[in-house]
Amino acid sequence: MNKTISHILTVIAVLLAVVPARGATRASLAKGAPRYVERDSAVTACVAIENNALIFPGGFKPINAFENKLEALLRTRKGHVSIWHVGGSHVQADILSHRLRCNFTALTGTPGTRGMLFPFSMAKTNYGSDHRMSYTGNWNVSRNIAADPTLPLGLTGISASTTDRRATVTLNLNTKGNVQWKYDAMRVLAECDAPADSLSIVLSDGGREWPLEPSPSGVYSVKGLPLLTSGTLTISNPTGARFVLRGVEPVNTAVGTINYYSSGINGASTLSWLRCDRLDQDLRLISPDLVVFGIGINDAAMASSQFDPEKFKSRYCRIIDKVRKANPDAMLLFITNNDTYFKGMPNANAVRVRDAFVDLARKYDGCVWDCFGVMGGLGSSTKWRDTGLVAKDRIHFTRQGYELLADLIFDALMSDFADNE
Repeated sequence: MNKTISHILTVIAVLLAVVPARGATRASLAKGAPRYVERDSAVTACVAIENNALIFPGGFKPINAFENKLEALLRTRKGHVSIWHVGGSHVQADILSHRLRCNFTALTGTPGTRGMLFPFSMAKTNYGSDHRMSYTGNWNVSRNIAADPTLPLGLTGISASTTDRRATVTLNLNTKGNVQWKYDAMRVLAECDAPADSLSIVLSDGGREWPLEPSPSGVYSVKGLPLLTSGTLTISNPTGARFVLRGVEPVNTAVGTINYYSSGINGASTLSWLRCDRLDQDLRLISPDLVVFGIGINDAAMASSQFDPEKFKSRYCRIIDKVRKANPDAMLLFITNNDTYFKGMPNANAVRVRDAFVDLARKYDGCVWDCFGVMGGLGSSTKWRDTGLVAKDRIHFTRQGYELLADLIFDALMSDFADNE
């Protein structure tokens, strides 16, 4: 984070400690936005700042519904706003999405639910560095990037199964020294072939224990916990039947919060997310008010002659149908592909993906944030790489690059929010 943005967020945190008066304008309610104000630097030279705005090809009903709900939350400090961010490796790394999560939290001053988590270490792969999850037992993992997943999949895009009679999953929500994320309830997405009365999931914090209660929908939950920052889930399965874990949600039930869920699997495409047969029911659990779509890089990682925009849009339509079943008023934000290279050349499919997103936004009254345009268009990832914002592969970003993108996206969202009183 650059010093200017860090200072702004610190000041805002103090200002937002006071509940806003009823006469407060949207502009004052949006003071949590980390305005991109850096000047005369190599970083600034990479950004086509004139393109940093939301594009609305269709109607405004969903964005108005989302902004009105956000405004009501900021004015009254009541209720919840739920956001779901879905994509591939850009999201699994949870730098971009976590920066957005923290930016939204700065608006309220009160951290909400951290999201739906999964112990990615079971799959020997990366995940966000701001929290830690570990496990015991023997687990088999299935991800949505497999052509024929061996386990049921849902919101996280990944599942793991075990037949061990005892296994554990431990989480620590804060690993950076700041105790920001806490929870007072827990939901676990799981299913088991064993009779319900023969399986138990117990949460403990080293001295106290709380059993989770099952539901017919495959959610194990417990409420009324003291505020916790860590804990261990112990799965006791004496029959040795297959137990499948799909997600762990440490819930903060505090009111007036914005809950930011992120779902990313390295290599995931639109087809990958359509393989998630439990996605519909999981989306109903979180009922997102805003969905941030970042799926597209892997769909377009091919020669131009092979990429079919109509098939791409058709798959997106099927995912959007699942979202709208969970919340008919959900606002859809499409993030275009960043500039990438394919076989040593700039990937021109980025333009076709952007055009597809404009078509989808027109059809569903959504909006587009043009990452490709903000970067500077075709071939711009080389300049971003040379400035330290994009990795050597000219596909992924560095931490600084991801955090910059998050601030720019948030700036565009808050600018529209403040301008539409």
